[in-house]
Amino acid sequence: MIEEHRLRTLLHYEEPRRADRPETVTAREHRRGGSRCPVPRQLEASEVGRLLNMLLEAYDGRRPAAQVRALVAPEVYAGLSGPRLALPRHRTQTIHTCTPVPGVVEACARVEADGRSFALAARFTRTPTGWRCVRFALLKPQHPGQPSRRAA
Repeated sequence: MIEEHRLRTLLHYEEPRRADRPETVTAREHRRGGSRCPVPRQLEASEVGRLLNMLLEAYDGRRPAAQVRALVAPEVYAGLSGPRLALPRHRTQTIHTCTPVPGVVEACARVEADGRSFALAARFTRTPTGWRCVRFALLKPQHPGQPSRRAA
């Protein structure tokens, strides 16, 4: 049996109306420094959890560090990139966030890997382009004679 395929014209797409849509800025206003670029909104706890999971995937070597480069400060990226040994999968269990000052979100989480629990601490700052992780540290117990392994 031969099936026949036909193309049909697509319907026009209408963008949803959103009240939080940023205003447009003319080139002249932008050159004068009168840019009305929208300020990135506050990070929600669910977004912090998603970002922490992405960073843990890069830490474990299950995600290329280059994929999170735009989300992290250079010193954090340096701690996530480079050769990695096979690490167990780290999973976030509980996440707590706080806002010590406007434009900063700090998070701590309990992370499990291989049946053990570890602490995770992170700090996100608001930049003109969005939120950026400026501190990411997975705190593991130190074994005698071994240097501690921490991300930047």
